[in-house]
Amino acid sequence: MKNLLLVFTAFTAISTLNSCCFGTLNNALTHGKSTVSMMRAPKDLEVSSNGTKLDITSEVFAASSNIGGSVTTTYYTSAVKLPAKHKTTIELYSPSMNKRATVELKPRSNRNIIWLDIIFGAGSGLLIDIPTGNLKMLTPRLLDTQSALEGKPRSKWLSHAKLKRMAKRKAKHG
Repeated sequence: MKNLLLVFTAFTAISTLNSCCFGTLNNALTHGKSTVSMMRAPKDLEVSSNGTKLDITSEVFAASSNIGGSVTTTYYTSAVKLPAKHKTTIELYSPSMNKRATVELKPRSNRNIIWLDIIFGAGSGLLIDIPTGNLKMLTPRLLDTQSALEGKPRSKWLSHAKLKRMAKRKAKHG
């Protein structure tokens, strides 16, 4: 009986902690902002949203590990952080290319957080994350900046996977 009470208490505590949800925890850690990476961006790129110039930071966009050893390689790219719950339009400008582009970013539910809520919280985390909007992230997460500045429609941009591979290859050999 004592063991059953201990298991029930542990399950209740874990469910309560997980009902805080992974989306809510992620939102607290990121201050409600989503990272948008600028792939293939010129060095002089300027990014603004609603007339406000955004700070461009260097962010991790990928990491790979040597499975048999302890070597981890981390790849960085230019990025901006924007509020993740609402649709946003950003303006890109390159003085060296003398080109401008606007890109619309839309909020989308993050599948990883949904699965974490389902697996570890028995779905209880979704009861809070869905109504609060804490599952949201902006898409696309990787922008093909060069294609945007050239005026290509999004359907002609390089895919997410190709952008990631290209940036990794450039980091290794560049």
